[in-house]
Amino acid sequence: MKRQSKFSFVVLTLVLCICVLPKANACEEENWKLGMQAYSFNRFTFFEAVDKTKALGMGYIEAYPGQKLSKEKPDVKTDHNMSSEDKKIMLQKLRESGVKLMNYGVVSLPNDEAECRKVFNFARDMGIETIVSEPPEDAFGLIDRLCNEYKINVALHNHPKPSPYWNPDTVLKVCEGRSERIGACADTGHWMRSGINPVEALKKLRGKIISLHIKDLNEFGNRAAHDVIWGTGAGDFKQILTELDRQDFKGVFSIEYEHNWLNSMPEIAGCVSYFERTAAELGQTDWRWIFNGKDLNDWDGDMRLWSAKDGIIRGETTPENPTKGNTFLIWRGGKLRDFELRLKFRLRNGNSGVQYRSKEVRKWVVSGYQAEVENAPGKVGFLYHESGRGWLVNVGDIMLIDKDGEKNVIGNVSDQDELIKEGYYNDKDWNEYRIIAKGNHLKHYLNGYQTMELIDNDRVTNPGDPKDTKGAAREGVLALQIHAGPPMLVEFKDIRVKNLQPKYGDAVLLFNGKNLDGWAVKGDKEKSKWVAGKAKMSSEDPKMLVKTDGQGELINLAAKHGDSIDFYSKAKFGDCRIELQVMVPRGSNSGVYVMGEYEIQVLDSWGSVKMGSGDMGAIYGAGAPLVNASLKPGQWQKYVIEFKAPRFDASGKKISHATFKKIELNGQLLHKKNLEMTEGVTGGPLVGKEGPFGPIMFQGNHGAVAYRNIIVKPLVD
Repeated sequence: MKRQSKFSFVVLTLVLCICVLPKANACEEENWKLGMQAYSFNRFTFFEAVDKTKALGMGYIEAYPGQKLSKEKPDVKTDHNMSSEDKKIMLQKLRESGVKLMNYGVVSLPNDEAECRKVFNFARDMGIETIVSEPPEDAFGLIDRLCNEYKINVALHNHPKPSPYWNPDTVLKVCEGRSERIGACADTGHWMRSGINPVEALKKLRGKIISLHIKDLNEFGNRAAHDVIWGTGAGDFKQILTELDRQDFKGVFSIEYEHNWLNSMPEIAGCVSYFERTAAELGQTDWRWIFNGKDLNDWDGDMRLWSAKDGIIRGETTPENPTKGNTFLIWRGGKLRDFELRLKFRLRNGNSGVQYRSKEVRKWVVSGYQAEVENAPGKVGFLYHESGRGWLVNVGDIMLIDKDGEKNVIGNVSDQDELIKEGYYNDKDWNEYRIIAKGNHLKHYLNGYQTMELIDNDRVTNPGDPKDTKGAAREGVLALQIHAGPPMLVEFKDIRVKNLQPKYGDAVLLFNGKNLDGWAVKGDKEKSKWVAGKAKMSSEDPKMLVKTDGQGELINLAAKHGDSIDFYSKAKFGDCRIELQVMVPRGSNSGVYVMGEYEIQVLDSWGSVKMGSGDMGAIYGAGAPLVNASLKPGQWQKYVIEFKAPRFDASGKKISHATFKKIELNGQLLHKKNLEMTEGVTGGPLVGKEGPFGPIMFQGNHGAVAYRNIIVKPLVD
């Protein structure tokens, strides 16, 4: 919706929960954010650095001035002098990759307001939280003022001696009496090169550390020392992380790996693994590492075929040592119900799989959901039901299995051909699975790409009956597969699991992908331009959508403002979580009305710098998004909305307001705090009256738009 409104909102104070370790709780973001300083890949372009960061499983990056933007734009450098168009291209790459630009530096901040504002304006436009610099002392009055004006941090970096801030005492001196937004970017490796113990330096800077360039080196006190995998060098890396945990540090760790420049990925992956495992040991995350890297304690299988060494589980058959049937290595640490699982695998040859919510049918043999492991792009990543219902969900599909066990492909979560083209699978190399099981809702991700989604409403099998295998499962064991057949070798490492609390009820799929059953129009049905099919942006008019062959998408083929009408679900909901994808053509406008009354704006806001309460992701007229997370027109974008309905007493009097608890777009949190709708419904509602339940409504009278994969889950107190 794009019209004037006078709605106000109240920002609720988040209730802090008191909890025992681990420290990461129900809050959306973990305190420690591991990212990449792009300088680690200074032999590559910024786009390549983003791709490498994503491949390493990280979602944060720090840019430095001077890196080539991309192979397509080799003359464009990533810095604060970039054109508006090039900044848009850079942001588009970051959003498509799911990587957030957190920091920028090391960059000059002279005692020159015009020059400093260029840097701060760039940081504001790019959503950067911290500028890393080594400013002259006479610039701090100006920098202090700009930090408070822009609400952006400046972190002082310590290059080795004799750079201005090599000694932490100097950092403390210039920070004294200054804004809390001025502090340290602690470079542990450069301290080691300067002969300073990193742990002691961190202790000295307690309360002033904003971010880190984090390193471990092969030698202490040698300026020529080089980076090594964390935990293997001269720095007491475990103590570095322990000290930051003791200080309750919250912020970004930027990996700056300045060695083996052209082939550092395996070493950086080792740093990531060390960090994640140590963070879990310190209680900084909810992840539980279930393979100790040394032996197969807590695992059970045919030990003729399974072994553990150097952090890797190895499953192998040979002509002399075969298996007659599929066999499994079973984790004995308990059954999993609702969880997120992450692990890395490398398949040398043959076929394998990751079993979850499975049951043992006989010794070392299981039945249940299987994430496919196969050296076959287009197949690896699909969902199979071992010794049960067989092949389930192809790569790229979203499926609904109904209560009678009928399989219905609803549409797509991704394009299989595009996944293959983008290289979602690394043949005969390390790949990372991310598997999420929550109630009846299952998702697979491979190297950051979503490969499938299932809502399984089939009959739930009896977990205690090994013969009952033809149906859904809500709990079971985790296991790794060796497949019968020719000799094979598969390896697994970095296996960790996180239990998920039952925050949501079972998923409800609102659109069947084939027709408009279950939906209604607001007004004259003859005026509706809503159809089921497959949408794409018109090649003749980018402001229009056209219907193509296929199914799975709910399309409004409106040609202009007022050309169609609003469209809503017959099903009604109260407190709920909404997940959906939306495609907006150029310049178009729509909205997602929760309960039919409260609008989350859908708008082509691509390229907008200053976001208002009518832009993409806004609670229309009530709250502007904190960032512009929009993708280009014609691309699928994903919303996640959590909503608490208003409450009424027995007489019908409202006793608490409707509240948007969370709104995410393309993985970015748009509103950090809950927004309470004190003025009631927004403009253009279905009824114009608040109630405890209501449908999901899509605005249709403002332009062309398409929606797909519309899933609602009731929130559980």
